[in-house]
Amino acid sequence: MDKYRAKARMREEEEAEMGVGTLIVFIAMIIVAAVAATVLITTAFKMQQQAEHTGDIAMDDVATGFKVLNVAGDRDNPNDAPGATTKIEILEIKVGLLAGSPAINVSDTIIEISDGSRDVTLVFVDTAAGEYNQSASATQFAVQPLRDMAPTNASASYAMMSAGDVAKLFIDANACGLSLYTQTGCSIKLIPKHGIPTLEEFTTPAVYTTRYLDL
Repeated sequence: MDKYRAKARMREEEEAEMGVGTLIVFIAMIIVAAVAATVLITTAFKMQQQAEHTGDIAMDDVATGFKVLNVAGDRDNPNDAPGATTKIEILEIKVGLLAGSPAINVSDTIIEISDGSRDVTLVFVDTAAGEYNQSASATQFAVQPLRDMAPTNASASYAMMSAGDVAKLFIDANACGLSLYTQTGCSIKLIPKHGIPTLEEFTTPAVYTTRYLDL
């Protein structure tokens, strides 16, 4: 009888040990699952933030840019001897912003211009009021505000353009070494810091009859 009791007691002890081992394994699985879930949730959150940030940048790049309203040429350069010449010496580009475009810092914008034989890159120059067409140089373009909507610019240099603003960009083609005689092709690319570059191409008229020419 004692033998049977001893064997029964041994079986109970073995079952208890197996139950403790199973419990330990179960707790370990829960801990592993919790750690894995934490890693997955953290990774998914970071990926979501990165995707949203990338999407915002992509939307800004698609929407941001200039809209060319008009391009005109002036054959009388105020920095040269007075009187119209046989070529266009000053280019005046009237621009606004694309629909839905956020504000653009014009001082960060660069302009690439070419007449087919010469390519020039221009940067912004800080300009005093009334000296816009005289401040452009071989390496710089000037900006004149034509319509400055709120929030308005604090200085005459007009560095920021916002929705509704209209500005005129001055390029001294003569100082840049461009030969804009009659029937000459010209390409102008406006490149903001962020957004879509705006390309404008034209061919000068066959005959120059006036000082100012609509291109």
